[in-house]
Order: sequence, then C-alpha cells, then structure tokens
Amino acid sequence: MEYQTIKENGKVKFVVLPVKDFQVILDRIEDESDLRDICEAKSEPLYDQNEAEDYIFMNSVKRERIERGWTQEELARRIGVKQATVSKWEREGAVYRRPTRQKLAKVFGISEASFS
Repeated sequence: MEYQTIKENGKVKFVVLPVKDFQVILDRIEDESDLRDICEAKSEPLYDQNEAEDYIFMNSVKRERIERGWTQEELARRIGVKQATVSKWEREGAVYRRPTRQKLAKVFGISEASFS
C-alpha cells in the first residue's frame, strides 16, 4: 500500500494515502478483525481537519524542519546561514534560488524538487 507519513518532532502525526487505498480499507470494515483494530485505534489522538490541512499545506522548509524537531537556529547552523534567513525561507510563498534548493535538499536528505 502506498502512503506517506507526516511527522512532527520525529513522531508520526498524520498518514496520507491514495483515495483508492482508503476505499479498500473502508470496504474491509465489515470484517470483524478490522472492526476490532478500528476500535483499538480509537485510543490514538485525533486531529481536526483544519489542523491537518494547515500541516499538510505548510511551507515545505518549515514542515521538513518541524518533522525533524529542529529549531530555526538548528537548521541555520546546519546550513551555515543566519536564523533570519531560515525565517525568510519559511514565509508563505517563498521562492528559492537553485543553490538554496540544493542546500535544503542536502540537509534534509530529500529531492531538490520538494522546494520548487
């Protein structure tokens, strides 16, 4: 099953999966063992839709930083810039030059395209 986990401070906060996979899960709910699993999952914390959407659509630099539990100062130190520069990168609608995208991709260990 294809899915993506979204982390905050190193812990999984959300799971995102394709609608077709979600539909398969919903179709299986009639199975008694699945119902038990769902009932047990009720003890897990739930997040409201607005909070989930805010997190999913958050600025990519900020989201990657938060997922690792880093402060702006920590990210700045790792890249070799000032904290104010990281703050600027985390603004809504921020645009990154290629060298910046390369540095961010390297420090986070992800694709440069994540910051396009």
